[in-house]
Amino acid sequence: MKTKTVCFSVNLRAKEMRLGAGQTVIFDEVLINEGNGYDDRTGVFTCPVAGNYMFVVDSHSPGPTWLHLYLNKKMVAALFAFASGSQLQMSRTVILKLKKGDHVKVVNHPTATGVVHNHGHSGFSGTKLN
Repeated sequence: MKTKTVCFSVNLRAKEMRLGAGQTVIFDEVLINEGNGYDDRTGVFTCPVAGNYMFVVDSHSPGPTWLHLYLNKKMVAALFAFASGSQLQMSRTVILKLKKGDHVKVVNHPTATGVVHNHGHSGFSGTKLN
């Protein structure tokens, strides 16, 4: 039995995105979206097929930025970069077991602001492993 291909890879198109506390990062440049799980209007991946998935979040930031990866309403991973006047790249890879309908998204820290940059420096990707 052939399993349905599900994968997405998205970037940030805007020059920079200034994030408010608890704001979902909307990666609005879709490179691939097999299975149509990623919504570039909301920034949310909705699992179309149950299975094990690998997600990668990477961000380029000019200063303090703290991002969280959420599975439904639970934070499952965090990325943090702190520097003043420096450009920082941060990345995190996570493998999660998802049920059909689960939601995965990248969210800014609930009590802080942050900035992420574009030009292929900030992105969000996911793929079904099995």
